[in-house]
Amino acid sequence: MALAAATMMSMSASADDAKLKDTIEAKMKKVLGPRADVTEVVSLGEGQIYEVMMIDGSLMHMTPDLNYLIYQNTLYKFGKDGLDNVSDLRKVTRREAEMAAIPDSETVLFPAKGDEKAVINVFTDIDCGYCQKLHREMEAINEKGITVRYLAYPRAGIFDQTGGYTESYRKINYVWCQAEDERASAMTDVKSLQSELSGAYSRVRNASASSRESAMEAFDEKRAEMQELVGVSLCDSPVAAQFNVGRAIGVSGTPAIVTSDGELIPGYMEADKLAEKLGI
Repeated sequence: MALAAATMMSMSASADDAKLKDTIEAKMKKVLGPRADVTEVVSLGEGQIYEVMMIDGSLMHMTPDLNYLIYQNTLYKFGKDGLDNVSDLRKVTRREAEMAAIPDSETVLFPAKGDEKAVINVFTDIDCGYCQKLHREMEAINEKGITVRYLAYPRAGIFDQTGGYTESYRKINYVWCQAEDERASAMTDVKSLQSELSGAYSRVRNASASSRESAMEAFDEKRAEMQELVGVSLCDSPVAAQFNVGRAIGVSGTPAIVTSDGELIPGYMEADKLAEKLGI
C-alpha cells in the first residue's frame, strides 16, 4: 500500500510538472512567438522562483504566480500586449529628471519652427553615420514642431589608452567650445565634414590600383581639414558630464533619443516616423 501510494504521488507530481511546463510554454509562445519552446522548468529557492530553460539553451526565471519574467538582469511583466520592461520603467523617472536638470544653455539647440509640439534630447556623436543622417533631417524635424536638444555622447569615450583625449571627444568638444549661439552651425559644419571624410575613406578602400594615390590624397586633405578644425585648445565643457549621464540612464549607442517624459528611443528615426512616435 505504501509503495502504491508513493507511486501515485510520484505520478501526480509528474503530471503537475508537465502541466506547469505546458502553462509556462503557452505564456512564452504568446509573447515571444511559436518557436519559444520550453524544454525544462525547475523550482528553485524552496519554490520562490522557477528556472525556465528554452530550446535554444537560454535560461529565464519566472515568479511562482507566472506574472514576472527575469531575463539578462532585466525584469519584465506579462502584459496584455506582450512583455512590459519593468526595469526600464523604473529608469523613466530618472531620465525625465536628468533631462530637466540640463539647461538649454548646455545643449546644442535646434528650436521648433512655429508652435513647439515636442522636445527631444538627442545623445549624439560626430563619427556616427546615423547621427549624421538624423542631422540632415533637422529642418524637417523642426518644421514638425519638434525642438531638438543635442547632448554629447562621444562613443569612444573621453580618454584613450594613453590617457589623452580620444578623437571622438575632441570632435564633439569642439562644438561645445563655441559660443552658445554658434554651436548649432558648428555642429552642422563638423558633421558635414565628418561625412565627407568618411566618404573619402570609403573611396580609398574601394579604389583601383591606378586611382588609389589620388583617392588617398583627397582623404588626407579632408583629414587635415578636420584636424585643423578640432585641433584647437580644449575648453571646459559639459561633454564628459553629459557622456556620464547618458551611460547612467541606459544610452549605449548613438543616436539615442530621450523624450521630455523620459522615454528612450534608441537609434535613427526619420522625421515622419519620429513625429508619429511622439504623437504629432
